Amino acid sequence: MFFSLRYAFLISILALSCLETERLAAAELPQDEVDALNLITKKLGASGWNFNADSCGEYLPRVRPTDPERNISCNCRTENNTCHIVSLKFKRFSLAGELPPELIQLHYLESIDLSYNYLNGSIPSEWASLQLKSISLLANRLSGNIPSYLGNFTSLTYLDLELNQFSGMIPHELGKLVNLKFLILSSNKLDGNLPMELSKLGSLTDFRINDNNFNGSIPDFVKNWKQLKRLEMVASGLEGPIPSSISALETLTDLRIADITSTDQSFPDLSNITGLTRLLLRGCNISGEIPLYIWEMSKLRILDLSFNKFRGKLPNAITTETLVFIFLSGNLLTGNIPMFRKGMTVDLSYNNFSEQSIGQPACQQKTDVTLNLFRSSSMGNDLGGACMDDLKCDKCMILCDPASVQSFPFCTMNSVGGQQTYLYMLAQVHECLHVFTISKF
Repeated sequence: MFFSLRYAFLISILALSCLETERLAAAELPQDEVDALNLITKKLGASGWNFNADSCGEYLPRVRPTDPERNISCNCRTENNTCHIVSLKFKRFSLAGELPPELIQLHYLESIDLSYNYLNGSIPSEWASLQLKSISLLANRLSGNIPSYLGNFTSLTYLDLELNQFSGMIPHELGKLVNLKFLILSSNKLDGNLPMELSKLGSLTDFRINDNNFNGSIPDFVKNWKQLKRLEMVASGLEGPIPSSISALETLTDLRIADITSTDQSFPDLSNITGLTRLLLRGCNISGEIPLYIWEMSKLRILDLSFNKFRGKLPNAITTETLVFIFLSGNLLTGNIPMFRKGMTVDLSYNNFSEQSIGQPACQQKTDVTLNLFRSSSMGNDLGGACMDDLKCDKCMILCDPASVQSFPFCTMNSVGGQQTYLYMLAQVHECLHVFTISKF
C-alpha cells in the first residue's frame, strides 16, 4: 500500500514537471525585448549577432576558461507564455563599443556581465531606473570619474569595476548602496581618501582597492564591515599603520594589505580571526616577533609576511596541516631553520638565521620541501643560506636562473643527464641573484 502511494506521488510529480517543461518551451521573448537585445549588442560592438523570440537560455559553451562566454537568462514563469530577460553575460568577445543606455528597455534585467572586452566611455545614468543587482565591467577601457549617480543603483549587491581607467575619488554617494556585498575597484587610477560614507556599507563581504593611488591612512571605519570575508589593499597608495580595529573583522577569510608606508608598527591583533585561509601583510613595516597563534591557525593556507622587520625565532617545527605556502623573505629572523611539513613551499631568504651544518635534519628536508635559503644566514657573504656547508672545496658550482645567462657572463650552460642546466663558478657567485641548489663535485 505504502509503495503504491509513493509510486503514485512520484508519477504525479513527473507529470507536473513535464507540463512545466512544455509550458516553458512554448514561452517566448516579446518582440520589444528582441529588438532591444539586437540594438544593445550592436551598440556594444558586436557584429553578426541576431537574436529572436527563442533566444532565452542561449548559452555559448566554453572549452577553456579563457574562451568567450555568452549567456542569456530569462524568467519564463509569467503569464501568457512570455519570457523576460533577467541576466546578460557577454564575456571575452573583444567588444569595442560603448555601454548602451538602451539597456533600460530590458525592464526585468537584474544582472549584466561584460567582463574582458574593450568597452569605453562610462556607465550610463539611465541604468539607474533598472533594478540591477549585479554589474560586472571587469577589464575594459572605461574612463573618467566613477559616476556619482551610481548611488542611485540602490538594489546593487555586486559592483566590479576592476582593471579599467577610472580616475578621481570614489564618490561618497556609493555609501547609499546599503545592499552592496561586493565592491571591487582594483587596478584603476583612483586617488583621494576613502570617503567616510563607505562605513555605511554594513553588508559588504568583499572589498578590493589594489593598485590605485589613494591618499591618507587605512580608515578605522573598516571595523563596521562586520560581515567582511575578503579585504584587499595591495599597493593601494594608502598609508599605515594598519588600524587595531581590524581585529573586529572576525569573519575574514582572506586579508591582503601590502606596500604601505608607515612608521614601525606591531603585528595587528588577528587572534580572533580564526577562519583566515590567506594572510598577506607584505611590506608593511611591521616589527617585533611573529605571534605564535599564527602557526596554530587551522585553516591558513598561504602566509606572506615578507619585507618587514620581524625579529626573533621561528618554532622548531611548522607542521600546520593546511599551510602550504610560507613567505618570510626580507626580515631579521634568527635562530635555527625549522622543520617543515612535507610538500610546503617556503621562502626564508634574506634573514639572519644561524648557520647550521648541512647534515642536520632541518637542512636535509630540501627533497620534501621547496625551500629558498638564499642569503638566509647572518653571514653577509652567505649565498647558500643557513644550511650551506663549508666551502673549502676548489670546485663548487651553483645553479643559476636561466634568465641570468645573458646578464651574467660567468653563467655557462652545461648538459647533465640529458637536461640543460646553468652553472656559475663560485668565484663569481656573488653576482648571481637567482639561486636554487648548491652542489659539490
